[in-house]
Amino acid sequence: MSVDPKKRRKILVVHGVQSGRDKEINVHKDIEELVISRLGGVPLKFGTDIYRYENISDKAQSKVKKILNIFFNKLTNKIPFGNLLGTVIENGIDVVGDVVIKLKGGSTAETIRDGLIEKIESIYEEGNPLYVVAHSLGSIYAFDAINQLIKNKNYFDRDSRKTWPVQALVTMGSPIGLSMFKRNKVSPFGIGRHYFRWINYWARTDPVVSGNFYGKPLEGYQIAEKFTINTEESGWAIKDSILDIGKAWLMAHTGYWDNAAIGDDLVALIES
Repeated sequence: MSVDPKKRRKILVVHGVQSGRDKEINVHKDIEELVISRLGGVPLKFGTDIYRYENISDKAQSKVKKILNIFFNKLTNKIPFGNLLGTVIENGIDVVGDVVIKLKGGSTAETIRDGLIEKIESIYEEGNPLYVVAHSLGSIYAFDAINQLIKNKNYFDRDSRKTWPVQALVTMGSPIGLSMFKRNKVSPFGIGRHYFRWINYWARTDPVVSGNFYGKPLEGYQIAEKFTINTEESGWAIKDSILDIGKAWLMAHTGYWDNAAIGDDLVALIES
């Protein structure tokens, strides 16, 4: 198997924490629109796809969510605007549950990661050059999946990008710098000519990046660059890109999907 550079490029989007069901998650369309807008009419064959895992998370949370929803339904039925509050609480349980599953690890987190690996490998078997764009919690799954693939001796020959199931990784609003996720190193490629590119975009006021509930602006340090290994065997080219989203708190966290700078870099990546 190998990648055919003449084939249509693919961008695989890995979503972050979500409420609802898989079929309701279509953020890959946002990335498609962003790239088209930044191409400005330049012809480039590409398409977007998405890896959805919300149904897997929901199934793992079902028992706990059922108990909590019964409790909160009784509570919200007794207060003004209870229906609205109930919806907010239900979505909150869903979102927090997604994060807890990843932090806890175990079979559910592994199932999500392994499903992403299978998705990447299926695209690789078709020969399409692939670029992964991951948001929020999805960036942890993407990071883990790619590092796992690098350990497979059948992939990622540094002298031949045709052997790479993924050509580059783009993360947005990632909590990967937080100590709770315990990520601080990458899998080295070995000696070779080419470098695997990872660009990590983050906004200073994004509370998911900082771990600060109020979105206190971050200052004075990088996030992804701390993963850099200064040896010839590393094979990673890692870059932090700090964005001014122009918004605060959760609006900053969801403000990456239409950011022009990200769109321009994605165009540059898939054109190269």
